Amino acid sequence: MRVFRPLAVLAVTCAVGLLAAPAPAWAHNELRASNPAKGARLATAPVEVTLDFAERLDPRFTTVAVTDAAGKAVTSGKPKVEGVRAVQPLNQPLDPGDYTVAYRVVSVDGHPVRGSHTFTVTAPPTTAPPTAPPTQPVPSPTATTTNAAATTAAEPEALVGDEQDGGGNILPGLLLGGVAVLAIGTGILLVRQRRTREP
Repeated sequence: MRVFRPLAVLAVTCAVGLLAAPAPAWAHNELRASNPAKGARLATAPVEVTLDFAERLDPRFTTVAVTDAAGKAVTSGKPKVEGVRAVQPLNQPLDPGDYTVAYRVVSVDGHPVRGSHTFTVTAPPTTAPPTAPPTQPVPSPTATTTNAAATTAAEPEALVGDEQDGGGNILPGLLLGGVAVLAIGTGILLVRQRRTREP
């Protein structure tokens, strides 16, 4: 009995030591960071959602859904997975309002992780300003005045030329008329003189 008693005490001590020793930690994947962050209020609408996890992701089983307040999806294509990061492109532009990010991923150890959070866009999407139509050149006031003055100065010269031409045409006519009248008058006088001389 004295021999077995120390052995029994040793066995109990070893069992207690094994139970008290810390067990190896089995860490599972989890979301470490996101952009936009949970509850963020953004003055500028994001173009994508980025999720960073603690462990590497399996691209075959990584899903990210982003929906507006009405439950309509605003994602564009599938997420891009590189290592521990998943990047989900968004449709553009996003209207002001609340958006929900829901994800389901599977890490390389086969453990699935899912979760969701929201963010808010406070400012309307930016739009390009309308293009102004091409402006027509405006004539210079100086050039307009000069052209009008040149036209006015040219008109009297044309009138003077017309008057000169008209005067030149009338004078020959008057002279010819006068000569004809004189010739007729002279003829009449000669006829009368001859009649007077005849017995």
